[in-house]
Amino acid sequence: MHAKAPMPPAGEAILAGDIETMRRLAEDGSLLFRKGKAVELRKNIPETVVLGKRTVTRYTDAFRFAYQNGQMEIVRLLIDRGLVDLGPKGDALFMAIARRDFALLDYMLDHGGRFGREGRDITSLLLNLSEVWDEAACPALLAKADLPIRELGGPALCHAAGDGCLAVVRYLLDTGVDINSRGDSQSTPVLRAAKEGRTAMVQFLVERGADLTIHNKFGYRPYTAARANGHMKTARYIQSVEPAVTEEQQDERFKRYRVSDAMRDYFKNGPLLLAFPEGTDPRWIRLFAYTDVPELDCQGHACLALVEDSEDYAVMLLWEPETQKIWFADMEHDIFQAVAAWPDFIRDPGSYVSRAVRWEFD
Repeated sequence: MHAKAPMPPAGEAILAGDIETMRRLAEDGSLLFRKGKAVELRKNIPETVVLGKRTVTRYTDAFRFAYQNGQMEIVRLLIDRGLVDLGPKGDALFMAIARRDFALLDYMLDHGGRFGREGRDITSLLLNLSEVWDEAACPALLAKADLPIRELGGPALCHAAGDGCLAVVRYLLDTGVDINSRGDSQSTPVLRAAKEGRTAMVQFLVERGADLTIHNKFGYRPYTAARANGHMKTARYIQSVEPAVTEEQQDERFKRYRVSDAMRDYFKNGPLLLAFPEGTDPRWIRLFAYTDVPELDCQGHACLALVEDSEDYAVMLLWEPETQKIWFADMEHDIFQAVAAWPDFIRDPGSYVSRAVRWEFD
């Protein structure tokens, strides 16, 4: 058994709701210590927590302790006295967000609370708010914070679309965030929604003017992303509304990319699902249907993306017109290597794919 740590005066005052004692402790510096030039709240108030079969004592600061114990008068006292870090590097604002405490958030902003203004800060803020979104309180809070959401809210819009947070998506669009903003992997909001099979969100974004023809860095557009992830209802909806690529238009594209007649005819007639022998890893890949084959820029090379889906791996095979070869790309590890000419590749695709994913190149 561990001896129970003694409760310091601040802890006793908080538990008793003793505002006068807290004022005195704040005034004489008992709640603070100096670290360089920064004044921080001392973590000197013990609290007992159970971790598995163990009971341990850990220490916290006055604000967190008061807030967790519902001593809101003391919370406001600490804020009034400037004893709470309400800046971008503190966590007080986000504690209030997690508790959906919009009244306290408003109070904090009135007393100097500030969110970060960089893109990553705005994305983090909006992602946290999306989990507790209130149609009245959150827009008012963001208006008071006066952040550059219109300019930097694109990644948050992509996340919200993929998560199906319609209220947040609507707010961001109404604020003026570009509906075709790029997020992770250069995916647009409608592509993120399609990848997750969120048909209603895709429909909403389409009605608001989302471009269904924009590809991400892996060559997927919303239709092919939905199909590759097994969301056929979403794919069918997108197919019913997106501008269709005709075979004649794709013929012209293949001609510009110097694709041979044999390779073009293969993509027209298949088979597009390539199953490989036992022991090959991955066991299969599926090529894009002819009119779905997209253009893709990889390390400054204009290419055609060839693979729609594969087993276990995000296999990227690209047609590079200058070398007249199929190349393998691994965006995460900055790999872009020639694999084979089309006739050699299609004679034994499993061998080439298996070697490529292991980075074994000639």
